Amino acid sequence: MELIWSDEFDGMALDTTRWSQQIGNGCPELCGWGNNEQQYYTDAPENIKVENGLLVITGREDSVGGEDYSSARIKSQGKADFRYGRFEARMRFPTTQGVWPAFWMLPTESVYGVWPGSGEIDIAEMIGSNPGQAVGTVHTGMPYDYNSGYYDLPPGETFADDFHVFAMEWEPDSITWFVDGIQYHQLTADDIGPWEPFQEDFYLILNLALGGNWPGDVDATTVLPQTLEVDYVRVYNRPDRLPIRGVQPVVEAVGLQYRTFDIAGANYIWTVPPDAEITSGQGTHEITVDWGCTPGNISLELQTACDTATLSYDVPSFALPTLSGPGTVTGNQAGITYSLSQASSGSLTWEVPNGASIVSGQGTNQIEVDWGCEYGDVIVTYAGSCGSSFSDTLSVAIQTYTISGQPSIPPNTTNRTYSIGEVPNATYIWSVPSDVSIISGQGTSTIEVDFGTMDGVISVIVETTCGTNSYDFPFAVEASFLYADFDVVDLEFIPYEGVVFEEVDNPSPSGINTSNRVGRVNKTFGSAPFAGIEADVYEIAFDLRPVMSQKVFSSATGVVRFMLDDETTGMERIKVELDYGPNDVNQWVQLVYDFTGIPSEVYDQLRLTYNHGSTTTEFWYFDDVMGHTEAILSTSLVESITKTIKVYPNPSSDLFFVDTKDIFPVGSNYDLEILDTQGRLVLRQQDIAQGQPVAFDLGAQPTGMYFLHLSGQSLHYVKAIVKKE
Repeated sequence: MELIWSDEFDGMALDTTRWSQQIGNGCPELCGWGNNEQQYYTDAPENIKVENGLLVITGREDSVGGEDYSSARIKSQGKADFRYGRFEARMRFPTTQGVWPAFWMLPTESVYGVWPGSGEIDIAEMIGSNPGQAVGTVHTGMPYDYNSGYYDLPPGETFADDFHVFAMEWEPDSITWFVDGIQYHQLTADDIGPWEPFQEDFYLILNLALGGNWPGDVDATTVLPQTLEVDYVRVYNRPDRLPIRGVQPVVEAVGLQYRTFDIAGANYIWTVPPDAEITSGQGTHEITVDWGCTPGNISLELQTACDTATLSYDVPSFALPTLSGPGTVTGNQAGITYSLSQASSGSLTWEVPNGASIVSGQGTNQIEVDWGCEYGDVIVTYAGSCGSSFSDTLSVAIQTYTISGQPSIPPNTTNRTYSIGEVPNATYIWSVPSDVSIISGQGTSTIEVDFGTMDGVISVIVETTCGTNSYDFPFAVEASFLYADFDVVDLEFIPYEGVVFEEVDNPSPSGINTSNRVGRVNKTFGSAPFAGIEADVYEIAFDLRPVMSQKVFSSATGVVRFMLDDETTGMERIKVELDYGPNDVNQWVQLVYDFTGIPSEVYDQLRLTYNHGSTTTEFWYFDDVMGHTEAILSTSLVESITKTIKVYPNPSSDLFFVDTKDIFPVGSNYDLEILDTQGRLVLRQQDIAQGQPVAFDLGAQPTGMYFLHLSGQSLHYVKAIVKKE
């Protein structure tokens, strides 16, 4: 094998041609980096530096980005991607409770779906509580297990004592792990499946995590700072397996680059189709090509000291150019860019809708547009000297807006914020029900509101140079809020590694829980003791509802943890743990979690762990996940949020019937509206006579939650309804 890529860390700083740094705590897409890690990754020299021939990553106690700890993480994605070869690093690991150094790989493209479907290769990992053991692992497919191998140092030795060489050899049908040249683990395509992800490109990652599902939390025994030291990273491969990277050209494309790995001392002899031209780079590992009228293959004769290999990049046909740019704009927005994916030597003509104008770029592969008030199409037409032509169209819509805010509010709540997207040069006229007050923000895109005790609708009229639009947002005033009960209201719960979550029939419909459907969780063998489930929720504001509850049933005993995160900003997680004890076994028990006194922040993700701290595999059932204003709760919480409006059946797949005879005065009329959770009007019926039977059909609407809004005689009523399949 030839050395095809390396970093010896001999410079004064991280080589940004080889690595990029990841900043943050994974939020909002993957808070805690999917592992409940406790650190915030930075590019500060206190966390990452290159000195004395080493890459030094330091994990520190350091309040940054809403986390209590900081560290660093680098990756080669987009700079060096690999398929097959030998990957090795000479490293010295840290050791203390909660540290988690790792040298690993993720797929460049998620060809087989989200993790772990597209695979993961862990070349070397260690956790601080077991400092003498290195672990090599792959993850692939669902269901999956850890597929791990272990290398143990002699008793009394740790990987913090000295440097060791950690390596992995990746072949088309096997992956093998080594420490200091000693093989300790191998997996083949016959051992695990699916294997197809490991026939795609992967990139390298180096990081030092603090805390997480596997190493456990940083605690009072943890000694910080700790460092991961890396002497070098090297990648070897056979020349005949090296790729040529580039893009499929369009006809008469100009200035396209094709490259392979830069091997020291190698000769590169490139060949292109007859009517294509190498404009620069012949004799090097990277060339620039102008294409003509005929597709064909780019070939490379790669001569090294040990071998000569012939590589090929196949171009059986030309690609169609891709027209890109925003598909949604605001009225009269200026400076919008639309472009074709590749420049070409042919003639390009652009068209935009009436009211829009091309400011610059006509005739090139990129234009700048000032938009008008109407939606329409951006069209580009190409005519080349090869006799070829094409046209592409991108439909562009005008931005619509929705009001955002809390749909469920406890009585007499103050200082709540509601907003709508800010429109350039717009004026805003807000209106609220009679017992709601706008404290500040009238005339702007955001208002602050004090509530009373009645349900209602917050409205805003937005006036722009393109016209006037009105938007409504229904809200309900209620002491408790139901997040999930599996009969009417569902959350999308996502299980951790090794956890199975299902919605099932109630195993014991009795006592405080006679509902039909509940959630069920169990840990499989190999799951972490901290494993559970998580779900994104609308904002949980603890200055409004500082108490959470759930009903739990199991044949086992254990700790049940209720944890909350602010996934959007990365606010430090908060948690309360309660015991499901011997006297609770085999009956439904309501566990009440009092978060009173925590910072009045807004949290938007809940995490539930059953039998926390243990790996036993009994089933745990749960139901009625709720938030409350009071710390003392009744056992009939679902009834406490039931409104006067009677709707049946609810949920329904199509027809809903409404009984309003006890709501509006005799002889009066009222209006009925159905709005989705974004406040958009779905259906309206007007001037309905009080006492008249009312029905409406949501059969054509998507499944999910909607709001029924009844208004008349200066009264407003709002009730959540659910459209099912």
